[in-house]
Amino acid sequence: MPLLLSAVFASGLLLAFLSLTGHRRAPAARPTAPEPLRRLLRRSGAGEVGPRELVVASGASGLVVAVAAQVLLGWPVLTLSAGASGLLLPSWYFRQRAGRRRAAVEEAVAEAVDALRDAARVGIGIEEALRVLGRSGPPPLRVAFRAIDRDLRLDGFETALLAARERVADPGFDTLIAALLMSYRVGGRNLAQVLDSLGRSVRAGARARREVQAAQAQNVLSARVIAALPVVLLVAIRATNPAYLDVFSSPGGQGVLALCLLSVVAGYAGMLRATQLPAARRLLR
Repeated sequence: MPLLLSAVFASGLLLAFLSLTGHRRAPAARPTAPEPLRRLLRRSGAGEVGPRELVVASGASGLVVAVAAQVLLGWPVLTLSAGASGLLLPSWYFRQRAGRRRAAVEEAVAEAVDALRDAARVGIGIEEALRVLGRSGPPPLRVAFRAIDRDLRLDGFETALLAARERVADPGFDTLIAALLMSYRVGGRNLAQVLDSLGRSVRAGARARREVQAAQAQNVLSARVIAALPVVLLVAIRATNPAYLDVFSSPGGQGVLALCLLSVVAGYAGMLRATQLPAARRLLR
C-alpha cells in the first residue's frame, strides 16, 4: 500500500517536473463557448454534428463511464474522475479528427496548386480549372471546389472564392485563394510562377510539420504511459484484492487519492502542452 501510494504521487510529480522543464508556448486567448465548439467541429469537417449534439454526446459518455466506474470500483473519487474523462471523450475524438483533416487538407492544397499551375501554363482559365478540380481534384477539397463552381454562376468570382476560404478555414488554402484573387484583380501573366512557388512552400511546410510530429510522438507516448500506469495499478489491485486498498475507502483516504489523481492529471496536461505544436494562424483573411 505505501509503495502504491508513493508510485501514484511520484508519477504526478514526475509529469509536473517534465512539463515545467519543457518548452511551453504562451497561452492564447480563447473565446467563450459555444464558439470553441463550433470552431472545433468546423476544423474536424463534421458538418453533420452541431455544438448541441456534441454537448449531448459528452454528457452521455460521461454518465456511462461514471456509472461503469462506480459499479466496478465503488470509489466516489474515481467515479468523478472517470465521469470527467468521459465528458472529454467526444471532444478528444473531434480534435484527433481535426488533426487528421488538417494534414489531408495540406496535401490536397499542394495537389490543387500543382493542378492550377499546370492549367495556367497551358492557357486554361482559372474558372475552368476550378471547375475541373471540382470533378477530379483531391478528395478533401473536391466539395469546396464544387461549391466554388456553383457560387461562380450565382455570386461572381471573388465572392465564390471568399466563401470557399471560410468553409475550408485552412492557412494554406487561404494563401491559394489570396493568390487567385490577386491574379484575377491585376492580371494572371505570372500566375504559373506564383503557383509554382506556392506549391513548393506548402509542401515544405507540411513536410516539416510531419517531421516535428514524428519526433514529438515519443514524448507524448511517454506522458501517456506515466499517467496511465498508477491508474491501471489502482484498478487492477481494486479488482483483484479489494481489501488491500480499504484505507482509501475512508474520507481521508479518498482525499489523499484525489490529491494523487490531481497531481497525475496536472502533470499529464503540462506534458501535453509542452509537446504541443504552435497552431498555424490564418493571417490572410
